[in-house]
Amino acid sequence: MTTWAEGYRPKTLREVVGNPTAVADLEKWAGSWEKGAPDRRAVILAGPPGTGKTSAAIALANDLGWAVVEMNASDRRNAEAVRQVALRGAVTQTFSDTGEFLTTAAGGRKLVILDEADNLLGREDSGGIGAIVDTIRKTSQPIVLIANDLYGLTRRSSSLKGLARTIKFKPIHPSSAKTVLRTIAKSEGVEVPDGVIEYIGDHCDGDLRSAINDLELIARGESRVESTAVDSIGARDRESSVYVALEEIFRSGEGKRARESIRDLDESPEDLILWIDENLPLDYRRADDLERGYLALQRADAYLARARRRQQYGLWSYASDLMTMGVAAAREGRYTGGQYMFPQWLLKQSRARGRRAVRNSLALKLARFLHTSRALVLSDVLPAFRFLYTNDGDLKLAATLELGFDEKEVAYLLDEKEDSHPVRHLMERVAKVRGKEAVPAGGLLEGTEQEGGEMDE
Repeated sequence: MTTWAEGYRPKTLREVVGNPTAVADLEKWAGSWEKGAPDRRAVILAGPPGTGKTSAAIALANDLGWAVVEMNASDRRNAEAVRQVALRGAVTQTFSDTGEFLTTAAGGRKLVILDEADNLLGREDSGGIGAIVDTIRKTSQPIVLIANDLYGLTRRSSSLKGLARTIKFKPIHPSSAKTVLRTIAKSEGVEVPDGVIEYIGDHCDGDLRSAINDLELIARGESRVESTAVDSIGARDRESSVYVALEEIFRSGEGKRARESIRDLDESPEDLILWIDENLPLDYRRADDLERGYLALQRADAYLARARRRQQYGLWSYASDLMTMGVAAAREGRYTGGQYMFPQWLLKQSRARGRRAVRNSLALKLARFLHTSRALVLSDVLPAFRFLYTNDGDLKLAATLELGFDEKEVAYLLDEKEDSHPVRHLMERVAKVRGKEAVPAGGLLEGTEQEGGEMDE
């Protein structure tokens, strides 16, 4: 049985949604093969899962009448498999659709697709990346490498970036995902409430394939879907790789690319600056580059401190510009290509993952209450809510009761330890109010006077 994601895979490039610039660049690269092998004989399609990379490659072959030879790098991941199975025929020969070798003149152009190419990394893959580089140098057929993690693919070979053209696919915008979901539901003859479509589109984090899978999960075999069906889906929490962002900041040499690299990154500016500070000396070995880089970070840190002190989180954008575009512009020498490190300060504090989980839990509760997206809560609502929660005793008690905050979430909002007096005192008062069942009919956030108006300090 064909899945909906496979059944509704784009047949032509015109049907690929969400990445028009990447599609145009892919077409342009394919057009360079009209007069023979071009300088860049391979292309790397890089981006998060479910953004249409493999679909675009297959659709390109359909448009041009090229046959496809596809190999998944996670199936057989050694150099000999790469040479013998997928890339051997790309050098001087081509394949028929049944796998027989033909001359290029007799068989026409073939598109060699190596999916999950960034999986050629482990010890068992010794020589695999070298096999790719060697074949790209000699191939007479176009080669497409598919990678979720561009840094993971290219860090093992300094030659790969120069031999292959890189085209980046961005997460699919929720509006585009919703349009596709509505089209599929109509085609399948399933009545799906608009609220369900909106929920799936807003919670797929730019992964269209997962959005389609979620729709199929609740709608396949049904004539009508209930609004409560979304309860079985839940929200995804995918993170853009901070390592990819660091590569763009340190090595792209372009301020715009450096700034764009953090657009969908699940890291606050206060955490991101620690990543950059930790890894800046690994790539910027020239003293003058390092000095300019740290001057940019120093100014970014000043904005972060001012944002915390004045509770003006709009200043985060200035800090983000300085730590991305400012640091990118600081380098004039060549980078060394070292491996990036996790911030030691975060490791010692052992709080990065725990705080992120608590923050995301808070954001999800607020998003449900406010009927908005978790992403909007994280970017705009949570900093302001945290300030109000800390300074408004009525809101503090009412929100904790209404939204069901636990000790970890209260500690995060108050910037206190879980066993601290303010946290314990508040949770004791919450338990006391619940014991008396003193909740107004309209909800605590609509009437916050409890216990005669007595509130926290």
